[in-house]
Amino acid sequence: MDERWAAVEAIASRTLAPRNGSERPRYALDRALRIVRAIDRLQPTAGEPVPRADLTRIAALYAVIAHLNAPPLGKPADDQPFNDAAELAADQLKDLLSPDELDIVSTILREHRRRDTPMPEARLLADAINLEEFGLIGLWNQMRQFHAANKCPEQLLKLWKAQHDYGYWDSRLRDGFHYPAARDAYLQESGRYIPII
Repeated sequence: MDERWAAVEAIASRTLAPRNGSERPRYALDRALRIVRAIDRLQPTAGEPVPRADLTRIAALYAVIAHLNAPPLGKPADDQPFNDAAELAADQLKDLLSPDELDIVSTILREHRRRDTPMPEARLLADAINLEEFGLIGLWNQMRQFHAANKCPEQLLKLWKAQHDYGYWDSRLRDGFHYPAARDAYLQESGRYIPII
């Protein structure tokens, strides 16, 4: 799997961090690799078998690609960016993965956003992505999103205050993970989950 993973990572990297003078920095690739590392950390402690964790890692790369093409802040989320990412994965990886494996990657990409998904690979990906929403990484991601949406820092502070006042982060931490190990991993690493400003 190591050679295949290296090949998959190289292919996805061309989309995540193109070298053609694009404005997109390595940020997307770095985020994707953080999510892959989170999958590697969470998988042994998930509490259930995750038969295709290798494909979950691949789906993580393409989930970040989907996030790059998601609607801007304030717009309703839809599944189209994830369907597009699944098609991109199928096109880019057709020589490296079998048709069955490509179908599984596509299903993981579609299912990880469903809270009630029965698929352990999708739950693992969702928890790894959710870890990105907390702590300093979450703060950094929110700041980048607000900057990209041309929103001012005062709007971000207002959002943080509202999230704090309404217990958003407590609820998110309690209900936002499929596996207790993911919640515990976050709490163990950080000890807290929101910036108090």
